[in-house]
Amino acid sequence: MQKVKILSYKPKKRLEEVLKAHGLIAKKLKNFEERTEQIEMARAVEKAIRKRKHLIVEAGTGIGKSLAYLVPFIYWAVEEGKLVIVSTYTKTLQHQLTKRDLPFLSEALGVDFRFTLVVGAENYLCLRRLARARVYELLDTEKEVKELEKIFRAKPYLEKGLKSELDFEPSPKVWERVCREVDLCLGKECPHQRSCYYTEARKEAYRSQVLVVNHHLFFAHLTSGEKILPPFEAVVFDEAHNLEEVAANSLGIEISHLRIRVLLNSICNPRSQKGLVFRLTNLKGKERDFLAKMVNEVKIANDNFFSELKTKFKNENIKQRIRTPQFLVNLLDVPLSNLISELSLLQDKEEDEEKKLEISSYLLRCQETKTNLSKIIRQEERDYVYWVEFSPTRKAVRGALRATPVSVAEELKLRVFQRVKLAVLTSATLSANRSFNYIRERLGLEEGEELLLDSSFDYSRQVLLYIPSHMPDPWRQATLFSLRATEKIKKLLAIIKGYTFVLFTSFQMLDQVYELLKEDVTTLKILRQGDMPRYLLLEEFKKKEGSVLLGTSSFWQGVDVPGKALQCVIITKLPFSVPNEPAVEAKMEFLQAQNKNPFLHYQLPQAIILLKQGFGRLIRSQEDKGVVVILDPRLKSRSYGKMFLNSLPQCEITSSLSKVKEFMKANPMP
Repeated sequence: MQKVKILSYKPKKRLEEVLKAHGLIAKKLKNFEERTEQIEMARAVEKAIRKRKHLIVEAGTGIGKSLAYLVPFIYWAVEEGKLVIVSTYTKTLQHQLTKRDLPFLSEALGVDFRFTLVVGAENYLCLRRLARARVYELLDTEKEVKELEKIFRAKPYLEKGLKSELDFEPSPKVWERVCREVDLCLGKECPHQRSCYYTEARKEAYRSQVLVVNHHLFFAHLTSGEKILPPFEAVVFDEAHNLEEVAANSLGIEISHLRIRVLLNSICNPRSQKGLVFRLTNLKGKERDFLAKMVNEVKIANDNFFSELKTKFKNENIKQRIRTPQFLVNLLDVPLSNLISELSLLQDKEEDEEKKLEISSYLLRCQETKTNLSKIIRQEERDYVYWVEFSPTRKAVRGALRATPVSVAEELKLRVFQRVKLAVLTSATLSANRSFNYIRERLGLEEGEELLLDSSFDYSRQVLLYIPSHMPDPWRQATLFSLRATEKIKKLLAIIKGYTFVLFTSFQMLDQVYELLKEDVTTLKILRQGDMPRYLLLEEFKKKEGSVLLGTSSFWQGVDVPGKALQCVIITKLPFSVPNEPAVEAKMEFLQAQNKNPFLHYQLPQAIILLKQGFGRLIRSQEDKGVVVILDPRLKSRSYGKMFLNSLPQCEITSSLSKVKEFMKANPMP
């Protein structure tokens, strides 16, 4: 541990000296405003550290929650020689922490401490694989070869060897050929070991007091037998409302037609004359033909298996629950076993260590595919939900089999909250109806303190909430609701002059409304999710004044558009999960088996949290002003509507379009 020097800080007055109006941060940050909520959160975190207790904090937008947890944890990590993990959901927040907040605090606090961003191994360039990709001509098209050459040219200028340092986005196929992969790493035997980017990153992680990771990497660490991250004493889960989803996905299983085909082509692709088979110089004539034949037999079995799966589950482009084991004959089992046996023999005979490692990698992947497919067909995992999913492409209908745990609460309780003695969970949206019961239940967090802090923004001044009267019920009168909703959207856009997000709960309604708006609203730029990548949509929305963006789930959260570009958020329906979607249905059955009401314990609180996320897209700074619109009449017509409204920030509510006009006229954005 490096020797550290602490300046300008007195333990008894720590938070006051740091976060108050004339504190250490105010001296370094122009226009800093003291926020009582931020200080209250920092004190709660400091208390949790002192007592080694878990803490759950809802910190409304604008509080500055990252500084509130970073300050006490930095002091603790340095003084006690501890390591703290800060885990986020989005890259945006990771970037904010590592490029802005942590460097700033290092200077403002006068504390020397090390921090680093830790990303998955596959984000690092592998120098050995890069060289081999060029020598063995592993790529098929001219475009791919050009991308490889661009990576070669960029190599001397890379600081950490990360994909994100490149000035272009390489295609997945090209990057997969040159990135670090655990089962293809030679470790200390690698000729590039001294200059290995990943090895240096590991050393940096072990030297640090604060590591910034994402939720996916944190759970990958758990499922890997805790081999990815150094031993740590505490963890902060920021954007903690996404924890359940990430945990379930990390513990899940997926087998897809496409992934199997990509794996097999990597072993042998006769059309391009590429793959492992063609790189093994010791493999001659009949042996090569025999291995190629075995690979082809698995390809045929893969095609036939997913073709039969499609025939059995006839509906396309939707998820369908699989309730019984042995729902289909495992056509892949025997040909995969044969291929595995042949690869094992090949591995034993191979003398070249690099090629031996490569054979071992493909062998392990084939074994994992065989095991996971068997698990799904036999439904070996208890308390998992199993389903089939089809997605049509231009050439074919691709199928996938998936399985995830119905509940991750027990797993998180045992593997996180009982093993790590200090965990802080925070987000702007963790409570439902001002209670943390839902999130505690979903995550298995039984112990610990809790704190609910409202936003420091003045919503009564900055926001008008418009809920129109006399709207049809979206559940009972879906078609009529879509038509009326479109009419309201047109009227609102005429008032706002664009600058609007329209949030949907399904692509079906989004597409319906888009077609109607496109015909009638010709003066505004209408952007639709799916027409281009999300980041390009956002760039276009910000760049083109008065744009309107239509989006579904991925635009309800994690999207930050402060300022004039976004002045209105229209929420078409309350975001209840679809009850017959496999994972949702299974969770509801799980709760029923525990004599709990699925609506009250799952669907309602989940929808409240997501509505809060959608609402939160509008106000991102003290200067922002605008209108939030909720078209769903159930806010007024159903008893649970009060729970939604009680969970939203306090602001003026109207059902008058005239009031919307007055508000926008009185609050023009500069």
